[in-house]
Amino acid sequence: MERIRKAATAAAICCGFLIGAGGNALAGHPFVTEDAGTQGKGNVEVEFNLDLVHENDGTDTTYLGNNFTMGVAPKIDLAVGYAYGFSKANDGTKTRGMAPVAATLKAALFEGKEYVPTLAAKGGVVLPTAEGDQTWLIAIGAAQWTFEPLTIFANVGADVGTHLAGNEETTTLLRASAAGSYEFRKEWYLLSELLWWKSTSPSEPSTWIWMIGAKKEITETFSVNAGIDWGLNNHSPRVAYLVGFTLGFRGEKPAPAAASPAGEKQ
Repeated sequence: MERIRKAATAAAICCGFLIGAGGNALAGHPFVTEDAGTQGKGNVEVEFNLDLVHENDGTDTTYLGNNFTMGVAPKIDLAVGYAYGFSKANDGTKTRGMAPVAATLKAALFEGKEYVPTLAAKGGVVLPTAEGDQTWLIAIGAAQWTFEPLTIFANVGADVGTHLAGNEETTTLLRASAAGSYEFRKEWYLLSELLWWKSTSPSEPSTWIWMIGAKKEITETFSVNAGIDWGLNNHSPRVAYLVGFTLGFRGEKPAPAAASPAGEKQ
């Protein structure tokens, strides 16, 4: 069970570092939930994230992460994310090392309006950095609704474990999430998110995590964020403190498939 829990945590961290932020309609760190927008061809965003994770067994881990997202076509993004972790166990043992490295492509599929959601799909691979770990194949479907000043995001997906790295064992996860961003003042956002994932191969109890946080847009291309998340059941024994900032480098205007506010006709 411990191996499965650590594998699930690693997968969640990798997926979290693949989220692109930018613009007040998009998700981003501290969210794990994916938005349904794209950067726009030639636009680049860079995330710098610091996550402090405390397990109930006394283990503390600090993750320093970077994520690079580039618009390779008007509605297609390429993202590469990685993190480096420093852990200290309850007995004082210290370890450090790279978390798995992830690369994905995201495509905007449908621009919603009124109550019809904006849709996107994301797929990719998570590559191991430690001997014996597995390679995951990632598939995520994202939906987004706008009810100004509230934006809602929802995801369903799977992390499918493989033997591509020569590992003997594999872990496959199903995942779902929902998140909301509320602009309570100009360029200030309250954030909340509910995450669920479950190992199906082998089968394990579900993990539930709730996050609350905030984001401030300093300029059009620079934002800062912070949050805290914690486990909601016995299979989620953790609390994490999340901070980060995002820089944008703009050529063309971003091309998010931004939905029209619900109830507003075009």
